Amino acid sequence: MEGLDIKKRREELGLTQKELGDLIGSSRETIINYEKGRPIPKSKSEILNKVLQDGAIYHKKVNNEEVVRLADDFENKNGNRFIELPNGQYYMLMPLAEFKIQAGLLDHYQDTDFLMDLSQHGILVDKPVQGRYVAFRVNGDSMDDGSSHAITRNSIVSTRELQRHLWKSKLRFRDFPYWVIYTTQSKMPLLKEIIEHNTQEGYIMCHSLNDSPEFTDFRLNINDIQALFYVIDVSRSVSKKNFY
Repeated sequence: MEGLDIKKRREELGLTQKELGDLIGSSRETIINYEKGRPIPKSKSEILNKVLQDGAIYHKKVNNEEVVRLADDFENKNGNRFIELPNGQYYMLMPLAEFKIQAGLLDHYQDTDFLMDLSQHGILVDKPVQGRYVAFRVNGDSMDDGSSHAITRNSIVSTRELQRHLWKSKLRFRDFPYWVIYTTQSKMPLLKEIIEHNTQEGYIMCHSLNDSPEFTDFRLNINDIQALFYVIDVSRSVSKKNFY
């Protein structure tokens, strides 16, 4: 789908650039770039074709406000939305915690309406899944070592919450090395690689990819952790501007 096609269909459907961005888990600026002819990733091209086809969306009034929804999407019990694509995969949308709301996220974390009002971020999955998924915008360079594995500032990490009762078992840090961690010492989350989980002594060892002296490894007691989210996908920032 070319940029002019996107603009034409969006206008025919009565969508603003922001509304279309919200539907596919992107920003208004991303839609502007697509309409100007900038390259569109395959995953976004598939969801754009799905969203912009006839009958794919509908408008309805909720509390006197017009809401744009996809006609055939559905949600799991935690409010994560799934859109089936023509290739058999699903596009999963999750709330995106931008910098300004990360400190207060846990205070509203059980409020599904609050989460659904946030910007959305999307990734491809093979099937609809349960669990609670949240994306975080990265704000720091502790995980930027300049390599292809670096997680740079403004990248987005998609995560799944690990419920507290599962913390007693050995964390699957070899399968999922990167974690977003809320602690009792700070309202802002950490993004770290977990390299050890000592279940007997009750601590994890946190590691930064950046080897600068200020980012040394440290132990974190399990009792000092408020919430754990393991990273399942990284959308890296295209700008090399270099959590925490």
